[in-house]
Amino acid sequence: MTVNTTDTPPMPRLGIDARALFRRFGLAAALLAMAAVFAALSDVFLTAQNLRNLLLQAAPLAAVAFGQAFVVLNGDLDLSVGSAVGLCSVVMASVMAAQGVWPGIAAGLGAGLLLGLANAAAVTWLRVMPFIATLAMMSIAQGAALMLSHGTPVVGLPAGFADFGFARVLGLPAPFLLAAALGLGAALFLAFTVPGRDVYAVGGNAAAARLAGIPVPAIRVMSFAICGLSAAVAALILTARVSSGQPTLGGALALQSVAAVVLGGVSLFGGRGSIAGVAVGVAFVTVLGNGLNLLNVSSYAQMVAIGLALIAAVALDRLLADARG
Repeated sequence: MTVNTTDTPPMPRLGIDARALFRRFGLAAALLAMAAVFAALSDVFLTAQNLRNLLLQAAPLAAVAFGQAFVVLNGDLDLSVGSAVGLCSVVMASVMAAQGVWPGIAAGLGAGLLLGLANAAAVTWLRVMPFIATLAMMSIAQGAALMLSHGTPVVGLPAGFADFGFARVLGLPAPFLLAAALGLGAALFLAFTVPGRDVYAVGGNAAAARLAGIPVPAIRVMSFAICGLSAAVAALILTARVSSGQPTLGGALALQSVAAVVLGGVSLFGGRGSIAGVAVGVAFVTVLGNGLNLLNVSSYAQMVAIGLALIAAVALDRLLADARG
């Protein structure tokens, strides 16, 4: 008697998905291991003052990375965020020195929003590749910031605004709490609103999302606008810390934000990732830089380390995508 095995139900898979487990907890484990190494090599790393410095240093990167996450979830990329921070800082400081704190903040946020909308227009309406469009906007924003400031810092900010850069609320730095509130809002928006879920749909398959009735261009415009506003929030934090408007203030944030987003599990191919993961990516980049500073490693070597981490994260993302078929 022959047994037909073609209709035999497959055996249930036992154990756990190692790839999913690694993607979810691998970076957190690496972060803890790295922190343990820095704590063993430096007596300063775990002091209360340095931990507050870590939160303060993480705030502008977190603000930019949370906005960058929206763009990358769409399958796009924004390389202009660093220059956007510099331009928003100059606009904010110039208006603030002349008209006061709140008009200056409004002007800075408006500048960030306009830059985001300009990127969106180039990508969605002119059909320029996001890499090229935002690379061009990086140059435009940097040139505009240097022209507006004449290449020098904009000073004369109200004293109360400068105090915000180092203020504490319940023992925590106020800039960190602002960035955390931004991250919480982004996470809730992506998880519980229709436009937030549409961001994932567009990044996962734009053609299918369009057939399902999702306004793909509008979602991409929204994501770039949020990214521009997030860059303006980072400019607000950094401008308060240095008490002036600096045209070159956010130079390293473009690379660092992409590194934090990709390390945090957001796929460069779009449609997958979370704000919680991005927060872990921000922590990884911040702890890496802080620890290397405490060990007197040069800033040039730190750039090499962050670049290598970014390459490793992209390569891992590609391997996991191939493994999923």
